[in-house]
Amino acid sequence: MEYLERLGLITGRLLAVHCTQVNDDELARLGRAGSTIVTCPRSNKSTGAGIPRIDAFFASGARVAIGTDSLASVDDLNLFAEMAEVRRLAPAVPASRILAAATVDGASALGFGELGTIESGKRADLIAVQVPSAIDDVEEYLLSGVEPDDISWLDTQ
Repeated sequence: MEYLERLGLITGRLLAVHCTQVNDDELARLGRAGSTIVTCPRSNKSTGAGIPRIDAFFASGARVAIGTDSLASVDDLNLFAEMAEVRRLAPAVPASRILAAATVDGASALGFGELGTIESGKRADLIAVQVPSAIDDVEEYLLSGVEPDDISWLDTQ
């Protein structure tokens, strides 16, 4: 981290991926710089890279985004499955923060400010998720591991 800092790379444009081996001071540096931590916990589990400290990521002040890594380390690229693993690892993080990490924060980190939220003037690629009628907390349900068969792309053209 010190080396990256000397090179001037720890900035608001930095995407720090995985971060399974960072300490609290290093997380604080990322937070102060406004960097983005991209976590892919299912990949970390598969490769043995370490357990991401999701709660510490959110507490650091850094932007947190959720990724799926690649098919080299996970069986699918299901972001809902990735969010379920984030929820398992960080049960105290509010569901709304995890959902933001999977949508608007990831889009913003990549420079796609026109994506991530449903607002007038923004681009929209939307999905519909089949939610069972007995569900009271939709945000928590979305973090439970929604299966692809329960998701439909909506035609927004």
